[in-house]
Amino acid sequence: NGIGRGCRILLITVATTKLLIPTATALSVLLLQQPASSLSSLRKSYTSTSRTRMCQQQDNMPVMAQDTSSMRNMKILVCSENVPPQVNGIARRVGHYVEGLSNMGCEVDLLSPDSKGVWSHANPWNFTAAMMCIFPGYLLQLMNETYDVVHVVMPMNFSGIWLLIGYKLLRLFTRTQKPALVISWHCNLFDYAEHHFPKVLGRFLKWAFFDIFMSVLPEISDRILTPTRATETVLTKKWNEHGSGRTGVCYTGLDKCNFTPENRHTEAGKAWQARKDRYLRETGTKHLLLCVGRLSPEKGVDELITCMSMLKDCALWLVGDGPDRPKYEALAQELKIPVQFLGYQKGENLHSVYCMADVFVCPSTTETFGQTVNEAIASEVRVALPTVNVFTEAFGEHIPADAFWEPMNRQSMVQAIELQLKRLEEDSDIGRPDANKLRSWEDACAELKKDYEVAEHVARTQQNELRLRKRTMFILPVWIMCTIVAANYVYLLSLIRTALGGMSLRYFIKTTFFES
Repeated sequence: NGIGRGCRILLITVATTKLLIPTATALSVLLLQQPASSLSSLRKSYTSTSRTRMCQQQDNMPVMAQDTSSMRNMKILVCSENVPPQVNGIARRVGHYVEGLSNMGCEVDLLSPDSKGVWSHANPWNFTAAMMCIFPGYLLQLMNETYDVVHVVMPMNFSGIWLLIGYKLLRLFTRTQKPALVISWHCNLFDYAEHHFPKVLGRFLKWAFFDIFMSVLPEISDRILTPTRATETVLTKKWNEHGSGRTGVCYTGLDKCNFTPENRHTEAGKAWQARKDRYLRETGTKHLLLCVGRLSPEKGVDELITCMSMLKDCALWLVGDGPDRPKYEALAQELKIPVQFLGYQKGENLHSVYCMADVFVCPSTTETFGQTVNEAIASEVRVALPTVNVFTEAFGEHIPADAFWEPMNRQSMVQAIELQLKRLEEDSDIGRPDANKLRSWEDACAELKKDYEVAEHVARTQQNELRLRKRTMFILPVWIMCTIVAANYVYLLSLIRTALGGMSLRYFIKTTFFES
């Protein structure tokens, strides 16, 4: 029958992943023999394992949060390589989504590198994160579950891609519309390529990635969501070429209990205040600027450090870590400017450090939203940002137009920061942050559930538009093999960086062979 044919084809497809994991076949048999126990690890409360504190009541909750689209509870599978307690914005977002949807009555299963049916390894680009490869047997096991929605968090989630392919083939062979297949995309890879590769190579990789490698994604999913409409438009427009209503926004919320100006009065806040006073006194400066984020090329931190020499009476705190930290430390020392590297912070230390800033600066031009900006505004700290579409869309209503600077224009950056410092000294209402205008995670999860329902509608009503083209059916086996080769390549990079102690290969070669 249709199910039997679909499962046989799918088994042949996913079994090829044994190229990546030699023991996958044996492990798959074991997993298939224990369907109940292995799935139980997915179904656990995020609240009880990862959260220590949550808001019990929001006094000024917007009406939007109360306007839930339906009372129907969904069964949802979320597949993400970035999950708490990893230290990155995607992980925190996924954690809040799982928690929020569960609190709304949905049954949410989370497939992550911590799940039993996967093989995980370090992320070669971010050692605070992990990546995974799902075993073939476990993939088939999940497909025996009846989900309303499968949500794959991308990019670079090969297990998620294999899940989408499996469910799409199953839907075609069984002539059903469930589950709705949703992708959320949380990275501007198009912009990243410009920062990490030479121009000619970058253009080739953009063509190979977006026009070739990712061209199949719109045909194996129903809807794509991005943190803002300005995120990765080169990619998202491909979904609308295959039907209408297939793009949306996965809104970003804010934990208003954790990020508040009252944090300056906590024990952590008092400790930070003492450290700030001491640092300003030692450096002979008057104002403290704060930047929170990963220390890597695409984040633009080098531009901010360079501009510090043009800012009078200012010191800088950098919260975060990354592969370019040694480079930035050397730059700050060379320019003889007051910059202190605080590394990763979490919990109350992170919540309260925002309150120390006179102005929060985010120099990145590659963000998909800018959650750290959200957290700074919630802490009632004035902010300065580059004028990029993502930031103007997300924060244009929250901060004045002159708080934005022209990207890659250092003089413009300096003027924007100095203007916010002047307003701070004058206690001006212009540019004063208002946390009440920010969306809570309850709001964001309610909107996400609505997007799931739109995806279900697309799956039901656009079957002809969503049917795999003959060309796609022909190239699909080759495409799957390409994903397996890519997964092998990523694993090789992970091994190399692990052997180098987390240092990038490029930085290792540069410092070892080209610098004395």
